[in-house]
Amino acid sequence: MQQKMLFLFGEFDNQLRKQKCTAGIKEMLLRGDWPTAAPLGFDIVRSNGVRKIVVNHKGKLLREAFEMKAQYNLSNEAIRQKLNDKGLKLNHQRISEIFRNPFYCGLMAHNMLEGRVVEGNQEKLISKATFLKVNGILDQNAHGYSLKEENNAIPLKRFTKCAECGKPLTGYLMRKKNIHYYKCKTLGCNTNKNASSLNETFYKLLNNFTLNLDNDFLKLIRQQAIATFNQLFKGEEEAYVSLSNQYKELEKRIGRLEERYVEEEINSDLYNKFLEKYHQEKGELERKLLNASKKSSNLGNCIDISIEIASKMAEKWVLSDYVSKQQIQSLVFPEGITFSKKKEEVRTPRINSLFLYLTYLQQLISNKKSGIPELNLDFAAFACLVAGSRIELPTLGL
Repeated sequence: MQQKMLFLFGEFDNQLRKQKCTAGIKEMLLRGDWPTAAPLGFDIVRSNGVRKIVVNHKGKLLREAFEMKAQYNLSNEAIRQKLNDKGLKLNHQRISEIFRNPFYCGLMAHNMLEGRVVEGNQEKLISKATFLKVNGILDQNAHGYSLKEENNAIPLKRFTKCAECGKPLTGYLMRKKNIHYYKCKTLGCNTNKNASSLNETFYKLLNNFTLNLDNDFLKLIRQQAIATFNQLFKGEEEAYVSLSNQYKELEKRIGRLEERYVEEEINSDLYNKFLEKYHQEKGELERKLLNASKKSSNLGNCIDISIEIASKMAEKWVLSDYVSKQQIQSLVFPEGITFSKKKEEVRTPRINSLFLYLTYLQQLISNKKSGIPELNLDFAAFACLVAGSRIELPTLGL
């Protein structure tokens, strides 16, 4: 207890120091003095005990970069090359960060200022007018495309991975053509696909998992699916019964231990030792029982939800918003899909077992033996996958 008290006082002392340090930094910022290392292009000098931030040789080169951007609207890459020729090597991302930093026009922005921008005491590299003009040009996005996080035209971004490098594809809009594209951002990878074309391919893929049968056939499919998955879960049901028996036996042992303690057959040390051991075993059994019960309960409801989702699945995907499309995609293909630009084909590492089996039954009823052509999955492989897969419960709120 004394050691913990000492630690507590030490932590309290550290908190006080942190508060004083934070307050000092914030006060310094409000005065217009930069508290940490100066950005690229500035040096910190002291004259007569006064700390000043002045422009150095690299800063003069950066001033030329701002002027080139403001007056001639050169691309960041062209400016970077010119700076490189003069001895200042920067990458493309660093150039953009410098152009957007208000420190260079005499202003300061910091997390401790809580969104405020204050006038700094440092030497100005450029005027505010030049800074605003440069950032006005940057906001126009000279690359010709714009990004949007939730865009209904590119629902497969991040869900689809590049088959060549394994990285998720992103999406963008080419403004000149007003066309959306999926693109791999890996350097040197040329995967770039028209969004409408890939979306159409995915729509055709979902059509294979769409149930287009009468209600009578759907009832038969439901009965067969329940019977099949009950057979798959037979071993787990036996394990659940075995765990239940172990749990009951453990409760009896705990009861006998308490009786012996009350009748003073064992002392408190032995009682506490075995009671703690039994409670640990009880907690572990309860966890296993909970997992086993989740796997075997409500199978009928699970299949009903899957059938409801699978009915006109492709049309639902087309008409849904971005979030709902993402949910449907992840529900059917839990690990996403891959796209190969070289082969112009789509693959997937895993398919939800319930939807796979429902599609399998529909193909049997319809006398189709083509499997899923879009995934190069034939009928024989189809049946093998169904038999060896596990159920992915549809719990995404659709």
